[in-house]
Formats: sequence, C-alpha cells, structure tokens
Amino acid sequence: MKSKRTVVSLLAAALILAGGQLLFANGQKEGSAKGGELSFWNMPFVTQEVSPAYVKAWQENVKTALPNYKVSDFYGPGDYGPLRQKFLVQAQTGTPDVIEGLLEDVPVYVQKGDIEPLDSYFNAWADKDQFAQSTLAPLTIGGKLYGIPYNTNARGLIYRTDILAKYNLPVPKTWSDLISEARTITKATNKQMWGLFLCSKVGDPRAPQEFISWYYQVSGGKHMFDVSGKNVTFNGTVDQFEKILTLYQEAFSGADPAVDPAERGNGWPAEDPGYAAGKWAMAPEGPWLWGRRQGDPVAQKNLDNSKIAPLPIPGPGGDFTYLEVKPIMMNAYSKDKAGAWKLIQFITSAKEMAGWDASSGGIPTRKDALDQPDFQGALGAWVKMFAANLPQGIAQAPVNWGPVAEAEMRAVDYVIYGQKSPKEAAQWLYDTINGIVSSGQIL
Repeated sequence: MKSKRTVVSLLAAALILAGGQLLFANGQKEGSAKGGELSFWNMPFVTQEVSPAYVKAWQENVKTALPNYKVSDFYGPGDYGPLRQKFLVQAQTGTPDVIEGLLEDVPVYVQKGDIEPLDSYFNAWADKDQFAQSTLAPLTIGGKLYGIPYNTNARGLIYRTDILAKYNLPVPKTWSDLISEARTITKATNKQMWGLFLCSKVGDPRAPQEFISWYYQVSGGKHMFDVSGKNVTFNGTVDQFEKILTLYQEAFSGADPAVDPAERGNGWPAEDPGYAAGKWAMAPEGPWLWGRRQGDPVAQKNLDNSKIAPLPIPGPGGDFTYLEVKPIMMNAYSKDKAGAWKLIQFITSAKEMAGWDASSGGIPTRKDALDQPDFQGALGAWVKMFAANLPQGIAQAPVNWGPVAEAEMRAVDYVIYGQKSPKEAAQWLYDTINGIVSSGQIL
C-alpha cells in the first residue's frame, strides 16, 4: 500500500494541557490514586541520542506529572538490538512497564503477545485527535493499535552546502549523480573527506532502513510484502535486488570510491558522528543529527552548512523513501497497566513530545507539538526540511523484519567485500527471503 503523507497535518496548533498538568482519559488530574514504581526502557536516553540535560529535565517533569509514581532511572540495555532481545526474554516478568522502539519491533512483540492493545485507552483520551493518522496506521495490526507514536521522519539526503559549492556540484538527484559527485569529492580532497556514507552493518537498525528506501524506489512505491491475515505475499524480484546491490557495489569501488572502504560493515554509530565531524559530505539521514550540535562547535558549524534534499532516485517514478515511526508501547504483562498508560500519556503529551523530539531533532506526531516553544527558530527550519519528505514516505509492512533485514545486509556485504556479484547476491537474497516467508518466520 502506497502511503502519502501531508506535512500540513503536522503543523496545526492546539495545546491540550490544563493548568500545566496532564489530563488523562477520565478527565481527572493524575495523582488521585495510589501508585507505585514504573519502568521505561528506551534507546535514546541510554545512547544520548537525546541530551543528558533533556533526560534530567524529563525526570523532574515526570515526578510532577505522576507524583504518586516512581519512574525508574534505568532505561534499558541501550541500542535497539539488545533492547529487543532482552525484552523478548523478560517481558513476562512485567518489566519494563513501557518500552520505546522501532516500527519493525511491533509485529514481533504482537506475535509473541508481549505488548498490550491500546485502543480502549487511546479512544478514551481527549488528546487522540491530535495525532496524525498517518503515524497511527503503521502501528495498527489486525485492527488493533499497539503503540502511540512519538516520533516520525522520512529519510532524506543530508549534504554539505559548502562542499558542493566549493567543487561546483549540484545537489544529486539520481543514483548515478550521487556516486559520480561523491567520487569527485573523495578525489578532490585527496580522501581527506569521503563523498558519501552508506550503512552496511549486519544487525544495525539504520542499514536495512536505507536498503528499504532504495527498494521502494525500484519497486515504484510497492511494499516488499503484502499481508492479509496470516498470509504473506513476497513481491520482491531478483532484478530489483540486483539494481540496489549494484548501487552498493559502485559506492564502495573504484580508485576514488564514493564511500570509504574502511567503513564497510559499519552502521549508524559511525555514520552520524562521522558526518557531524566532517568525514563525509553526504549521507542518507534523519533529523536526529540536530542533537549533535549541542556542545560541539565543529558539529554545529558542519550542520549549519548542511541542507536536506530528497534521496536521489534510480530514475523516473522512484520518488519514495522509508518512513520511520517510533512507538511507545505497553508491556502486556505490566503489573500496573493503569499506571503504564499514565506514563505513556506523559511521554506522548504535546509538551514532552516536543521537548524530546527537539532534543533529538525528530518530527513530532502530534499536530500541536510543533507549535511548542522548542520548535522555534533554527530547529524549526531544520525539522521542516525533513518534514518536506514526508509525502514520499512509506511505512514498512507489519511483518517480522529481523531475518529479512539480516539477509539484506548479508547480501550487501557479499557485494561490497567482492564475494558475490550483484546478480549472484540478488539471487541469493531472493531465495533467502522466499525461504523466510515459506518457513513462517515472517509472521
């Protein structure tokens, strides 16, 4: 299903707060009932995708909003891979009560019965109409809502305006332009700066998100999988995969490669700080890079000299990109679901969503959050550059992407390390995904 997103829906205004305190589903101020301890696992608080200053402010705000509850200051194991695996192992203990994650995590947790449907809570919430429907739809599986979206973005190409201007290069619009211009930068700087970065690490969450952007482009905006109940149809073709894998081969090859060969097998922990430090001139990115400006004059200078454009496309009809939606979910085994819901309401309130997304550079999913003071000035302009790509964004189908993502990145590695040709790796990837679907691992 093709998803078209409207930027306008994210820019409306109407703050739903009463006297500075949250209103919950029953219209009463939180704190009238006896509470307890709640736990919230999330990657950004651990990895400092949001600033320590924001985490400290969040901790103070949650005490005010939920005075009868103590929210643990242990936010989980960190990166999304360990977070997912540990939650799957221990969800039935009831800890954590609330978990943040990737869109790709939702069908896995639903399949295991580890997260709670939120329809009854959400439908009784006065704030429900503030959320953009386009961000709720991907979190709805089997007609049930399994997460409240707090962050969205559509992947775009970040590029250094000063570097492109220095070498008289236009913003690349096609894959061939991207590779050619990136090689030009690599050569002109004598490899002191590389023209491009692409994620290629098996197990890295960003790498398959980049891969699926290229897939949407070669598929004309069609999903890799169609899901109808328990039936899954695989739509990918060997030809489509060969085109994508050829792009990776060309990016890492040649006398002056577009991408530093030493970065083969690396992912977002290299991509983001590397761009901020000026190691490469272009990269597929999201708005979270804004957070790297804080306290780093080099990163601030480089990001102030950056703009965002749509991802280059292979040819006509390829104007599509990966749409990310990050959810806040409730553990189905939480010992205090009423408290867990209050915590979710706090996290996804207009004020807190704006603060979190502003600190990390994300795009809020509430219509009223972008009008909060956090999004004024330079940050607002930054976020709106990324928001311009939302109409081309496509959210992934609700399947278990884990084994598929691993296969995609292994195919990329086969190509960039010269172990298989793009055609051979494409056939391997096609056969592997067919096997994943036929074995039932996809749902």
